[in-house]
Amino acid sequence: MCPSSGGNQLTHERNNQRTYETGDGHRTIRDSLGAGKIEGTFALLIVGAFFILELTHFDPAVVVVLGLVGGGWLAFRPSEWAIEGIESVAGHRGYTAYMAGMLSSLASNMPEAVVSGLTAFNGFTQNRPELLTIAILSVLIAAGFNMLLLGFTIIISTRKKDDMAVPEEAIKKDSVLIRWTIVALVSMFALGIVDVTFNPEIENPVFPSGASLILFLSYILYTFDLMRGEEVENAEKTIPHHPKREATILSLMGFAGIFVAGHMLTATVEMLLVEFDASIRMVANPVTVASLILGAAGALPEHGIALVAAARGKIGIAVGNLMGGMLQILLLVMGGIGFFVPIPMNRYVLFQIVVIAGSLWFLKRAITDDQKLDTFEGLMIVLLQLYVFTLLIWGTPIGYG
Repeated sequence: MCPSSGGNQLTHERNNQRTYETGDGHRTIRDSLGAGKIEGTFALLIVGAFFILELTHFDPAVVVVLGLVGGGWLAFRPSEWAIEGIESVAGHRGYTAYMAGMLSSLASNMPEAVVSGLTAFNGFTQNRPELLTIAILSVLIAAGFNMLLLGFTIIISTRKKDDMAVPEEAIKKDSVLIRWTIVALVSMFALGIVDVTFNPEIENPVFPSGASLILFLSYILYTFDLMRGEEVENAEKTIPHHPKREATILSLMGFAGIFVAGHMLTATVEMLLVEFDASIRMVANPVTVASLILGAAGALPEHGIALVAAARGKIGIAVGNLMGGMLQILLLVMGGIGFFVPIPMNRYVLFQIVVIAGSLWFLKRAITDDQKLDTFEGLMIVLLQLYVFTLLIWGTPIGYG
C-alpha cells in the first residue's frame, strides 16, 4: 500500500495501549498527546533552556545537545498529534482509509519539509551555499533513511516465513509514480552532468525552478487521481477518533510544534558548522554529517514507527507508509523547496540523486518480479543504503565544494 493506508492504521497501533473516550465514543485530546507529565515537563525544560542559552551565547556544545534532543522530540510528538488530527478530519469528510493514510503520511513528512525549507531559506538569504547543499541533501538522505527502514521492515516481516506478499493495491496505485520518479531523477542527474561537463564556465549550476514545480505538481496530480479514481473493492472507511473541533485543535498543535522543531534543528546545524567545523573535518565531511543529522531527524522519529507495526504483523501498513513517505519526500518536499530557492547541482546532490533513482529501481524490480519480498531482498536493501551512506560521508573530499 502506499502513502497511505500505512499512516492511518499506524496511528491506531499507537493508541491501542491507552483509551480515554468522550461520551460520544470519541477520544479526547489528552489521550492523543502521548506524553506523560514527566516527559512533557522534561521536554518543555529542554526546549526552554535551548532558547535561553542560545540567546545568551552559552557553551555551544551544550546548546547543540539541547537542540538535537529538544528538536528531535518536537519532530516526533507533534507530528503524531498532526497525524491523528488529520485522520479524524478525513474521517468526518468520509474519506477511505487509503486517502486518510496518504494525508497522514504528509503530516509524517512535515518535520523534514520544515527543517529543510528553513535551512534552504537561510542559505539563500545569507548567501551560504553550504546551507543550500545541506538542505537539499538532507531531503534526499531522508528518503534514503526511509529505504533503510523499509529493508529492516521486510526483514522483520519475513523472520518467521519465506516471504511476504505485496498488496495488490500498492502495485496498482504506485507503480506508475515510482517509474515517473525514477525517470525524473535520472533526468535531473543527466542535466547536472551535462552542465558540469559542457558548461565549465558555470560555477554553481542549479536546477530550474520550473522543473521543481513540475516535480511538486506530479504528486498533486497523483493525489487528485486517487481521489477521483475508483475505490478499491471492500475499501475500509476512516473512523474519526475525535470530534471536529478537537481534531482541528490537535492538528494545529502538531503543526506548531513541528515548526518550532524546524527552527531548533536548523539553528543547531548552523551552530555545528560554525563552532565545530574543524573537529568534524578531522573524521568526516562537515556537509554530509550535518545533512545526515537533519535527514535522520526528519525521517526516523515518525517513520520508525513502521518497524513497530511490522513487528506486530501489520506488514502492508508498514511497507506502504515507508514507500509513500519516500515518494512524498522526493516529489513534494524537494520540488516545493526547489521552486522557491535554487537547488545546487554539485557533487553531493548529484551523487545522492542517482543513488536514490537506483534504489527505487531496485525496489520496484523486487516488488514486481514476483509481487513478493523476502528476507534476502530486505538484507540487500539495508546493505545498499549503508553502502551509500558510507560513500557519502567518507567518499567525498573533506570540504564544502
